[in-house]
Amino acid sequence: MDIYQSSVSPEHSADFVRGCIQKRQPALVAKARVKRHVLAEASRPNKELDALVLGNSLIGYGDQISLENMAIIENIITMSRIEANYEVPGGNDPKAWYHAFTQCMEDLGCFVPDKGFSKYASSSLNITIDNVLVDIVEAAVEAAKAAVPGASVLSAVTNSTLTALKSEPEAIQLLNLESKKAEGVRLSTIPCEQMPNGLILVALAAVDHKGGGRNDGILFVDWKVSSLDIFHGKAFVTFNPARYAMIKTDMEEYLGEHRKEVLVKRFSRRR
Repeated sequence: MDIYQSSVSPEHSADFVRGCIQKRQPALVAKARVKRHVLAEASRPNKELDALVLGNSLIGYGDQISLENMAIIENIITMSRIEANYEVPGGNDPKAWYHAFTQCMEDLGCFVPDKGFSKYASSSLNITIDNVLVDIVEAAVEAAKAAVPGASVLSAVTNSTLTALKSEPEAIQLLNLESKKAEGVRLSTIPCEQMPNGLILVALAAVDHKGGGRNDGILFVDWKVSSLDIFHGKAFVTFNPARYAMIKTDMEEYLGEHRKEVLVKRFSRRR
């Protein structure tokens, strides 16, 4: 399984996070750093609320992932989103944003074997956005199954997360608000699970289309995609949580300043 882990050294990841702190928080360079407890009690991952809207991302956790590893992968996803927003501001280049997001995950120590971003093609003319996301996750899971035993569980996590979301008005309202912009729609679904060997396994399904960001209706229920040009990114990602100790303190400092930039709503994916 070592070939499905990052070749980036933990030292590189630690230097990367410190470099981001210096770039994004120049005021902190000139004074002593203040260590923060970045996860307030109300916002901590927990087994009851095992799914969340994180900005325009929908994250679902599998049954086997530990609370500690939920927090780890959530921190990695959050920092990667924030850094991608800094590197590719304005929302006008989704492909560049997706590559910046996955590159940050790699620099943090994730293994990301495929960062492809291409036009989405469907055989159906009457499908909704959630159908598209499930289809893209399935493709990422198929790629992962050849490398990581047990990867198929991510499909079930995705389905249950999307189903539960439709019964959570506040969560779906936040995701709609964060995903539907004037220039179009951008959102992602990210199921996560812990493998028997301890690795965290993630599937990324990212969707973008230009125009239509002002359409009425619920994104996952009312939006048909037959007339839209949709582009997507898909990948499976692994992370060895043993690597996290070397970047934990610096990442918490970074997130202590920036976590407020990303809106969060937790809910239960199990009904």
